[in-house]
Amino acid sequence: VITMNRETSLRQAGRHVGDALDADADCLVTPCPLCHLNLDMQQPEAAKVVNRDLGLAVLHLPQLVGLALGAEPKELGMAKHIAPTDWVEDRLAAGAAA
Repeated sequence: VITMNRETSLRQAGRHVGDALDADADCLVTPCPLCHLNLDMQQPEAAKVVNRDLGLAVLHLPQLVGLALGAEPKELGMAKHIAPTDWVEDRLAAGAAA
């Protein structure tokens, strides 16, 4: 069994989220529950390791599909994420007003 050092895992997660922020991404999307765990739940700790603010929403692929099909963020469990997903509701409201 190969195990990864926790600090290395946090550094990688922080780097991936930071790269996405640098590219002006709205969010990261992953089909993998373990990736979601590392990229969403560990963001506060990863931010400390990479010494920068993170706070980028990480969605499961089915959540993104659900949004595209008209499901509400609350129905998709997005309030349970660690990184804020408020921007999704803001964009949905702006799209409905347009």
